[in-house]
Amino acid sequence: MSIVFPHEPLEAPASAGMEAARLERALALFREQQARGAFPGGQLVVRRGGRCVANLAVGLARGFRREEPRAAVTPETRFNVFSASKPLVALAIARLEEARQVELAAPVARYFPEFAAHGKGAITLLDVLTHRGGVLLPGFIHSWERWADWDAVVDALVRAVPRYPRGTLAYHPNEFGWILAEVVRRVTGEPLPSFCERELLAPAGLAGMSFQGSTADASRVARSYWVGSRAVRVHEVDVSVQLETSYNSPKVLTAFVPGASLWTDAAHLAALYEVLVRGGVTRSGQRLFAESTVRAYTARAVFGVDRSNRLPLCVGRGFLVGAPWPSFYGAWATSACFGHAGAFCTLGFGDHATGLAVGIVTNGNAGPGDFLRRFRPLISTLRRACVRPVESPSLNP
Repeated sequence: MSIVFPHEPLEAPASAGMEAARLERALALFREQQARGAFPGGQLVVRRGGRCVANLAVGLARGFRREEPRAAVTPETRFNVFSASKPLVALAIARLEEARQVELAAPVARYFPEFAAHGKGAITLLDVLTHRGGVLLPGFIHSWERWADWDAVVDALVRAVPRYPRGTLAYHPNEFGWILAEVVRRVTGEPLPSFCERELLAPAGLAGMSFQGSTADASRVARSYWVGSRAVRVHEVDVSVQLETSYNSPKVLTAFVPGASLWTDAAHLAALYEVLVRGGVTRSGQRLFAESTVRAYTARAVFGVDRSNRLPLCVGRGFLVGAPWPSFYGAWATSACFGHAGAFCTLGFGDHATGLAVGIVTNGNAGPGDFLRRFRPLISTLRRACVRPVESPSLNP
């Protein structure tokens, strides 16, 4: 059977140094979560040592509400993975940093001069990467019908007055991607999607990831649902309303929202993290990043109580990282884990300690507490399934 990466045939867990019973326990837990209504549908993909040992698809991509036509999730169904998009944006900046086209300590305004208006001149690229720029645009985020107009996005960034002093940890839901994408455009002369496709996704064999698509494509993307019983706000935005209204709109799905609109499936998400746990080397052996760059971006840079979510947060450069104490990566010693959540339904992550690369993509959201209850036991079980080291095979896509 031919290999169609990243949806190649599964290999035995033992070939990846994993205990089959524990891996199956994690898959059974994912099925049980879907069956009890935690999410309408989803995918779970596990990779280790260059091998795919699980690629599970369950439930409904669309049709959870009665007025909608039903469509089942398949392994190839693409989802909007929301803020799980942010690491790809960060990796574009890493690419420019390695090429010495940007410096993280430099002000954003060195590359995007108009951004300096209204007291933003000292905010650096590193501040934005670590959510310490203090620039939040709740008014513009409510105006989701304008997100497809990039000139309007840039104008909103220029007009923005910082909500918090520079250095304050305040998670930037959409602002992260908007600011950094404009930096990429100013430095390279091309939009972030084409830059990522050429410099990152094509070399890694990940053509199934994209920031945009046609309206026809959008009609096949899994719908997002709010399944929680209470409203949840991030800064001044009621995401319990927005996740099922604006984010299912074709106008938003087809807009370029770089920090919150990547379309992908769990297999591609896991394969992206496999590149990083391999130290920046692709499946074909091409080095995309120096290992030191990967380690710098995926290490903890900031820890504190995030003003936007009002929760403790460990942040790297565009990644959410683990900690010595319990986190959503598990109940024990998660400092080597790095990745990013998407809304309250999705998580892509890698683990430097075990070599795991995992994509968990669903379409049901119920808030941060539900996210912890769902993802922590899944990831703890997957990490415990890694019972011996394993080397990556020499494979070509």
